Amino acid sequence: MHGCVHVVDDELFVRESVQLLATSMNLPCETYESAEDFTERFRPGSPGCLVVDLFLTGRNGFSLLREYSDPRFLIPAIAISGSLDSRLSLRAIQEGAVTFLNKDCEQQELGRAISMCLRLANDAESVIGHERPLQAGLEQLSNSEKVVLDHLIQGMPNRAIAKALNVSERTLERRRASLLSKLNARSAAEAAHMVGLVSREEGVLRRRWPVPAELLAGVLSDDDQRHP
Repeated sequence: MHGCVHVVDDELFVRESVQLLATSMNLPCETYESAEDFTERFRPGSPGCLVVDLFLTGRNGFSLLREYSDPRFLIPAIAISGSLDSRLSLRAIQEGAVTFLNKDCEQQELGRAISMCLRLANDAESVIGHERPLQAGLEQLSNSEKVVLDHLIQGMPNRAIAKALNVSERTLERRRASLLSKLNARSAAEAAHMVGLVSREEGVLRRRWPVPAELLAGVLSDDDQRHP
């Protein structure tokens, strides 16, 4: 397992603390005092882990998660904050974080999260070559085809999709055939399997890192308790 730990936090103490932990794990570490500093200096291509404060001075950590959550960047993210809050946890996950930790968490807990992220990044690196044709196909899709693909992934039948989009079934069939051709998929089921977990935001299809089931279950149960 290899990779660099990228720490984005406007507090020097936090940056130095995570850097010391990374050094103890024999991992290289880069620190950034702002989201703007990170976007200027970061160069994708190698596995890594992003540790990012949600409430940065200037551009916040949520926007950074949103921009770099796609696995092609190979930096699954750990969102950190000065307080644990189920709503913050859920929002961080929705924006693309793999996990959420309090800044005062034990070093061992942060170390486990970093190791988990690096395993994800290394696994992604090993298959990313196979995904490049898929990514190229996704980039060729028109906006209307992306909308159709989004509905197909949800398992909706053609008639229901046509009704939801207010188009004829013949028009839908043309868009469906076109997107399957661009993705080199033989069926809607195969396209959904190839694309995997995606989300549609502002017309853009984005891949997502898997979120640990126990974390998501905990966040949702906490939220249920807060809103009976």
